[in-house]
Amino acid sequence: MNIGIDIDDTITALPEYFKELTNAFTQKGHKIHIVTSRTDNDVARESTRKELAELGIVYSALYFLPDSKVAGTVCTHKELDWYQKYLWQKVDYCIKNKITIYFDDDKKVVELFSKYAPKIKVLHIIKNEV
Repeated sequence: MNIGIDIDDTITALPEYFKELTNAFTQKGHKIHIVTSRTDNDVARESTRKELAELGIVYSALYFLPDSKVAGTVCTHKELDWYQKYLWQKVDYCIKNKITIYFDDDKKVVELFSKYAPKIKVLHIIKNEV
């Protein structure tokens, strides 16, 4: 099984849960894909790898979304605005990598999965606001 997980407000909202989940699923031979919309550059990659290691998150792949200019060229859904096209790249990555379960906090991302990848089970992480 291939599992996709967002970082900000998903892993960071429940770090102990995702530590246990990623470790347990990896030990059973499943693949964990971290899918983030963080800026893709060497500094961000290094700091993200370090943060995931400090949180004890085990993963097979780390994917950063290309910038919004790339999204406009790869997303074929003309009905989406530029931001939806940007977020749609998460859906595209998950389809191409045969993700079966995906965790994300962003309602817009969840809606895109529902519309464009309904076979992928999406678990919406809702952050508690105090």
